[in-house]
Amino acid sequence: MRNSMTLSAGVLALFVLLTTLSGCKKSTDDDATNNPAQPKAVTDVVAEDKNFTILNAAITYAKLGDALKGANLTVFAPTDAAFQAAGIATPAAISTLSTTAVAGILNYHVFNGKTEVAAFPAGINTPIQSKGGAVAYVTKTASGTAAALSINGAVVTKADQQAANGVIHVIDKVLMPPTGNVLSVAQADPGSFSLLVLAVSRAATVNPTLAAALSSTANVAALTLFAPTNTAFAAAGFATPTSITTASPATLSNILAYHAVSGLLFSTQLVPGTQTTLNTSSNNKITIGTSAAGITVRGNQNATPATIRRADVLTTNGLIHVIDQVLRP
Repeated sequence: MRNSMTLSAGVLALFVLLTTLSGCKKSTDDDATNNPAQPKAVTDVVAEDKNFTILNAAITYAKLGDALKGANLTVFAPTDAAFQAAGIATPAAISTLSTTAVAGILNYHVFNGKTEVAAFPAGINTPIQSKGGAVAYVTKTASGTAAALSINGAVVTKADQQAANGVIHVIDKVLMPPTGNVLSVAQADPGSFSLLVLAVSRAATVNPTLAAALSSTANVAALTLFAPTNTAFAAAGFATPTSITTASPATLSNILAYHAVSGLLFSTQLVPGTQTTLNTSSNNKITIGTSAAGITVRGNQNATPATIRRADVLTTNGLIHVIDQVLRP
């Protein structure tokens, strides 16, 4: 009798144990089914990626972490290498800028609506409005069996990285929102472009159309200017303001028009070949090439080509590529 009771107690204990384990397993299975792992928000994806340490610092500094957890966002995310190429070498360097400036730059990388690569229209320089309000230009072309995507000349190196609240496209350059028209951007940098600005003013006496195009406030990006620096003007024989103000306005107009091309030509679109300038003479083409130093531009009478030293400076009415020689038609 005692053995029978002991056996019954053992069976009961075993039943209770198996029932408990079964209940635990069912609860675990239900949790896995009902609460699957979720993608992280854009802010968290950036914070956890070692390639985005400077971007993460910028988001924190500008206090945009919560904003980047908002619904349905498309974010073009510059890597650390992209920030370093823009002159921001470390996360700490972000604090040398104002929070307003950093917020403006970051908001230029964010767009409302989740847009994967397949949803972007094929074409060159399709305008899209950023969350900050400024317009950027997306280019989507075929590249073998895949689509190549760029924005303002920045190449998407990794597309369609999913986040809980949108999608991230990794880019190789920092996008800078336009701050003025071509002429005002040049005027804001007299150390580089004071002679160019003076030449535009002098040439306007015989070619007001070109000056008007460079200073237009219509917010329509209509031209690309290959902009020679002061050093380039000096090497071409225009070393001082006096040499500009005493030069023939027609000569200056002829030279300046030879540096302008209709429409936007970002660096990703500058392929070897010729481009027709706004110069009205028969010798109005410049030649695009490449070298170890980068993209080159050559005029008809230049012994050597000029090199683009800074590319893709977007303005409200056009685009600037900074070059190290004056082009000769």
